[in-house]
Amino acid sequence: MFKLKSPSQQEQILALAMRQIEKLLKEMQNEGKDLSRLKLKKFQKTHHIDCNCKLCEVAKTKNDPRLRGLSEDGFKVYVNGDKKSPQ
Repeated sequence: MFKLKSPSQQEQILALAMRQIEKLLKEMQNEGKDLSRLKLKKFQKTHHIDCNCKLCEVAKTKNDPRLRGLSEDGFKVYVNGDKKSPQ
């Protein structure tokens, strides 16, 4: 991830993300999905188990996979038990 230089940049990115999420939910509602059982879950995808970067080396020595390098951060949408792709 990159570091933001000002709070206004953080607010702009948050506003953009909220608009995209709202658009996604409106599309799902237009498709006839019942959003009353909507769940959003955060997920993090780490480096492959064979990775040899510094973070993964530390994770191996401490035997803690949560310390692995992060390659992706996002969320998943669940509606009525149906799984949707990461957004």
